[in-house]
Amino acid sequence: MRAAVGSGLRTIPRAGDLLRGAGTALRGMVRAPSRRVRRRLLVLALLAIVLGGVYFFWFRDSSFVRVQRVTVTGLSGTDASRERAALIAAAHRMTTLHVDVDALRRAMGAGATIDALRVTPDFPHGLRIEVVEKAPVAVLIYGSERVAVGAGGVLLPAVRPIPPWLPVIDVGPLPAHGRLGTGRASRLVDAAAAAPAPLRPRVARLRELPGKGLVAYIRNGPEVILGSPSDLALKWAAAAAGSPTYSTQPTPTPSQQTVPPSGTTQATPLGTGGAAPHGGP
Repeated sequence: MRAAVGSGLRTIPRAGDLLRGAGTALRGMVRAPSRRVRRRLLVLALLAIVLGGVYFFWFRDSSFVRVQRVTVTGLSGTDASRERAALIAAAHRMTTLHVDVDALRRAMGAGATIDALRVTPDFPHGLRIEVVEKAPVAVLIYGSERVAVGAGGVLLPAVRPIPPWLPVIDVGPLPAHGRLGTGRASRLVDAAAAAPAPLRPRVARLRELPGKGLVAYIRNGPEVILGSPSDLALKWAAAAAGSPTYSTQPTPTPSQQTVPPSGTTQATPLGTGGAAPHGGP
């Protein structure tokens, strides 16, 4: 009986034998490529390297793909013609396979008030440039001077005529370097920029007052007390929805000009309809 059992166990293959057999079978199936195949692979690799070098070091900057037709859209204002000419001249030094967007921006000059350039090559010789200009959010007034200003305090002197619906911000002498510094005017511009776009045309003026902080005067509507310059977008949204969390109250008459006690507000929904007739303080 024991001998029979031992003989039966010897007929069961061990795991090591199975693995060695599988390895032998795989080596038979996966053969090393022949010398002829290796030679062809080497030729293809060398050809790819040569073609890549030709493309990067010659063809993409060659006259075969030189920009010849330039279309510029999106420019406006008093400097539009000069900036368009600068963009076209810079684009003619490029190819449709090698467009330098930073060089196009530099060609417009340091004073160009743009958010972005969207460039679309039209192979082999065309180039379309869409200029995305900074949108004005308010108008700064100092004496007889008026200049539009964009988000971040960027002055936009090329915006002419100045849209009449922009909220007014009274300031001191305008900076010569094209951007507001950190101060009262900058905080007021931030407040204007944070207003919901549909509501912005209804904001007549913004001021910073003692005891109230940032205050927006709505045309034929309430006075919106934004307070500190933090969370401005949230405050505007709450004011537009009529939430009592932030101070909104009807603009008082001269005999009613009082500062409400802290924490007492009368919420008035502003809505986000179209621009109302001019009014405000």
